[in-house]
Amino acid sequence: MKCFRLACFLVLLLGTRAALADDTTNALDAVFAAKDEKERDKLLRPLQGRALADPAAARKHAQDLQLRAPANLPVLKEAHEGALDYPYEVRTRKTVYKNYAMLDLPRGITRDKPVPLVIGLHSEKGTAWFELSGLRACLASGAPDLAACILACPQALNRGLSTHDPTTNPAGIQEYFGWGPKQEGIDTVFNLLDRLLVDYNIDRDRIYLCGGGMGGEACFRLALLRPSQFAALGVRDALPPYFLSELKPADDKKIEEHRKAGTLGDQAVEFPWLDCYRNTPVTWVHANDDKKYPTAWARRASSAMQQAKLPLTWHEYEGFHGSGPKPLIAQGLQEMLAFRRKPGPVTISLRGLKEGEGEGNSRSYWLELSQQAWPGKKGDWPNKLAAGGSATVTLDRASNSVTVKLDGVSEISLWLNDELLDLDKPISLFVQDKESRQVNAKRELGVLAQSAWAMRASGETYTARITIRP
Repeated sequence: MKCFRLACFLVLLLGTRAALADDTTNALDAVFAAKDEKERDKLLRPLQGRALADPAAARKHAQDLQLRAPANLPVLKEAHEGALDYPYEVRTRKTVYKNYAMLDLPRGITRDKPVPLVIGLHSEKGTAWFELSGLRACLASGAPDLAACILACPQALNRGLSTHDPTTNPAGIQEYFGWGPKQEGIDTVFNLLDRLLVDYNIDRDRIYLCGGGMGGEACFRLALLRPSQFAALGVRDALPPYFLSELKPADDKKIEEHRKAGTLGDQAVEFPWLDCYRNTPVTWVHANDDKKYPTAWARRASSAMQQAKLPLTWHEYEGFHGSGPKPLIAQGLQEMLAFRRKPGPVTISLRGLKEGEGEGNSRSYWLELSQQAWPGKKGDWPNKLAAGGSATVTLDRASNSVTVKLDGVSEISLWLNDELLDLDKPISLFVQDKESRQVNAKRELGVLAQSAWAMRASGETYTARITIRP
C-alpha cells in the first residue's frame, strides 16, 4: 500500500513538473513570438514574480530561442569584385533609410555552423568598398583568420552626397551622420548587426568591430553602448571617447586651428570611460606623428589602460595619420581574432551618462545603473557631469559575495543566474566598504523572459534580479 502511494505521489509530482515546464516554455515562446513591443509588454506583466520550477531547463529553452539558426541563408547579388550587396533598413528616430553593406562570406558557410563576424567601419573619407578591400589586403598580409569570418562593411548614411553641416547641403540632401554620436549613425551599425544575427548563424562569442579614423573612434564608442556584444576591437589611428576640459568639444573652429598649428596634442584632455573596457580587449595601431587624433593623447590613454591592466595590445608605427603599414594592421587584426568574448565577467566597471549627453551606457552584462545621483557637487568640472556616475562591481562565487563601489550613482541592479552566484544561498553584499548584509535572490520567470528578449543580440539570460542602494 505504501509503495502504491509513493508511486502515485511520484506520478503526480512528475506530472506537475511537466505541466510547469510546459507552462514556462509556452510563456517564453509567446514573448518571443509577440508581433510588437506593446503586445510583448502585455505578456511580460503577468510573469513578474512567478517562481521558476526548473531554472536550468528554462534558461536552456530561452537560449535556444535567442540563438535559433536561420531557416535559409539569404541570396545576395554581387556588388563589386566578388563582394556581395547586402541591402538593409536603418530604422532610427522616426525615419527609415535604405542602406547597404558589402559582404564577404567564408567558403562553405551553412546555416548549421556558427561563424565569426567582423564589422569593418570606414573612415570619414572612406567607403564600404575601401574598408572591405582593406580587410582583404590584411587577409593576405598576415591576418589569415579573416578567411573564416563574415566580413561586413556598411556604408555610412549619405556618404559622398552631403557635408557634415546640413545647412550647406543642396535641397533634398540630408546630413552625413558618420557612425555617431548622433543616433542615426549609431543605428546604421546596430541595425546591420541585428539583421545579420537574424540572417546568418553568427557565433555570439566571436563578433568583432574594427576601423580606422572615424571608424576606429566609432569602435570605441559602440563598444560602450553594447559592452556585452563584442569579443574585441581592432582600431587604428583613433581615440576612445574623451573630453577637452579647456576647449569645448563642439568648438570645431578652435580645434581645427590647434590641429593646423600642431598644438592640439598639448591641450588638456580627459578619458573618463577607459575603465569601461575592462572586459573588451583592444588591439590598437597608431602613428607616432598623428595630428588628427594626436599621438600624445593616444599614448596617454593607452598608458592609463595598461596601468589599469585592461586588455590592450598597443602598436605604434613611424608615420602620419592613416599611413599605417598593411602588415602591422594585419597583425593587429589577427591578434583581435584570437579573443573570444567573456559571457560572464566577474568584474564590471560601468559609467553612465547624463540624458542626451556623453558616451556612456546604463547596462553592461549583468550590471545596470538604475539611477544616477548627479547633477553633481560644487566644484565638479562640467564634463564630469556629462560623463555621469560610475560603478565597479565584483562577484565572487567562492564566497557568494558582491562588492560594490559607487560614485554618483544612487541605485544599481544586478541581473544574476546560477553560473554567477549560488542563488540557493544568501548573498553577502559589501557596499561602499560598509559591513556586509545578506540578501536573497529569487529565480523568476518574468526576469528570465525579460532578459532573454532584451538581451537576445548577445545571448545573455538571467533568472534573478536584485536592486542595491548605498
